[in-house]
Amino acid sequence: MKRNTLIIILTFFISFGCNDQLTEEVFSGLGPSNFYSSPEDAESLLNAAYAQTQGYRDIVRDWLCMGEATTEIFIEREGGINTWFRPMEEFTWDAGHAYLLGQWTRWYTGVFYANTVIDNVPDIEMNEERKEQVIAEARFIRALCYYWMYDFWGPVPLITTSNTTPQDRPSRPTDDEFVKFVEDEFIAVSEILPTQQVQFPRATKGAALGFLTRFYMNNHKWELAEQTSQDIIDLGVYDLFDGASRADLFEVGNEGDNEFLYVVPYSSANPQNTYLSHAAPDGYQWEFSPLTNFAADFHVTSSFVNSFDPADERLDAIILEFEDVEGNTVVLGQDKGCSFKLPEEPNQSGDRTSIDFPLLRYADILLLRAEALNEINGPNQESIDLINEVRGVAGITDLDLTGQTQQSIRDAIIQERAWEFHTEGLRRQDLIRQGRFISDAVARGWNAKDYQVLFPIPQVEIDANPNLEQNDGY
Repeated sequence: MKRNTLIIILTFFISFGCNDQLTEEVFSGLGPSNFYSSPEDAESLLNAAYAQTQGYRDIVRDWLCMGEATTEIFIEREGGINTWFRPMEEFTWDAGHAYLLGQWTRWYTGVFYANTVIDNVPDIEMNEERKEQVIAEARFIRALCYYWMYDFWGPVPLITTSNTTPQDRPSRPTDDEFVKFVEDEFIAVSEILPTQQVQFPRATKGAALGFLTRFYMNNHKWELAEQTSQDIIDLGVYDLFDGASRADLFEVGNEGDNEFLYVVPYSSANPQNTYLSHAAPDGYQWEFSPLTNFAADFHVTSSFVNSFDPADERLDAIILEFEDVEGNTVVLGQDKGCSFKLPEEPNQSGDRTSIDFPLLRYADILLLRAEALNEINGPNQESIDLINEVRGVAGITDLDLTGQTQQSIRDAIIQERAWEFHTEGLRRQDLIRQGRFISDAVARGWNAKDYQVLFPIPQVEIDANPNLEQNDGY
């Protein structure tokens, strides 16, 4: 993306709040005259880079549109946003989809900010150890943006400097080149970043290794994923939340729990998470301040709800009936269950809450490791034990190795991941990794095509850059 375009974009995105523990300083313009001269400038610019992976209005909506509306779990039925959700459900999306352009723009904005840190902080006189960490955190942010872009579009232009010009028209690297870049970056920063940060949720060694593990898995590099997942376990800083209910993990009082490796944070001082205003049923009686109830209508499907063990504590996050404002009990019907996994909280106001959106959890690492071991070895006790760790904190019975095949363990893991990670936007990735994304969509009655494991690059970007080739099929 061109620098002059990016500067215009930056002035818009910088207005969105970030976690109050990562307060950024807003500058009216970018340039050497007012930047790049002090340690404080380095920290401010790094925080601005973090802002691109942090909470802004409707980020959860957008993530769920691509990550779950394309699967068997999630549906949206009302409001203006149905224009954008329905094509995802029906596999009729195209290169003009507004949410795809929004994510493309946001992630490249993050890349630009990160590159600005990487390019300029080395020349600032400051503590050398802190300088090295600032640069590593910026490299983590850049790698994370490219990680998500690869998930959506495959290899995209690798921009590794902030010194781009309007004349630059980058082409796409090969798949191998792109994958190597992302892997090398996560590996490199994992050797610099601390195991724990004073401020949550800054990048850590565990976060870098965690996204690397998932990146390995999504590229079927089972052995490397197995090794890296063990490295995370060996850090000894993460565990599974085991409260009164498994669903309590996501309450505001548990933000920063040791199960979270990385999140999209939302500030309690400036709530920006609009998920519940999209998901709450009409007439819902709020426990805290009433939220605006959008015309949007987020639901989880009945087939998904019915797949749970009735004893599973994760069901506590799904509302199947509720008391309305007049005191009546309303039973929700077919495909009308509402996920309150990102729950109410005392700071909610208007149409927004401050509940963090999880991007990477320890449960994910355990189940990815179980999956990798099964792909490497077939049926094995360690995979079963790892699955049972997650099932145990959810309050359901253990699986047994007896009679298991490699395929049955694959099926058990993919089902466990559905129960564990619904409303977190991971389902599409999981189904693609196991070769089920397209066939499952066809089984639901959609005319899904093999090339739709990737989304189209936004058409405006194709039009602006003659060297940028569109994905096959689009």
